[in-house]
Amino acid sequence: MNDLKNWGILLEEIPPEGIKFDFENISDLGDELIIKEPFSGYFRLKKLGIEVKLEGFLKGVVLLECDRCLTFYEFPIEHAFKINILPLASLNIEEEKELSDEEMEVSFYENSWISFYDLLKEEIFLSLPYKKLCKPDCKGLCPVCGTNLNENICKCNVYKKESPFAILKELFSEKKL
Repeated sequence: MNDLKNWGILLEEIPPEGIKFDFENISDLGDELIIKEPFSGYFRLKKLGIEVKLEGFLKGVVLLECDRCLTFYEFPIEHAFKINILPLASLNIEEEKELSDEEMEVSFYENSWISFYDLLKEEIFLSLPYKKLCKPDCKGLCPVCGTNLNENICKCNVYKKESPFAILKELFSEKKL
């Protein structure tokens, strides 16, 4: 696969019995991701009229930057998914409504072209954590000197802001006297 951005299939090329595409060594998915171990997996497609049911699996490792200490760490991804793929023209955005879980698992194609490249990127991004932490108890950076508190202890006196509710504690302790 030399040009991943053109990696996909036309709706008309999907046979009635369905088709499966295996992939491996996918490591060029743009500048948004740093891929440590290339992705492999499969897409299984079945056409039902203008709708396509897709089952897939992907596996690989990306490098993420920790939100607290800004160090890079490896994040393994193993993700199975099912998606309904509909024509973009069927998207009705005239009215606001709450989507069901089933409606959330929908992707769209345009001009009969289903892009495997876009689907793969989308599923990788959906499998990333909302809060990226190198470890659950990451201590982060010192707000004064910037030292990584996971690696070193700094000598800065970090002023801990008092809770706005601390005055209530004083009021209750005075009443007991």
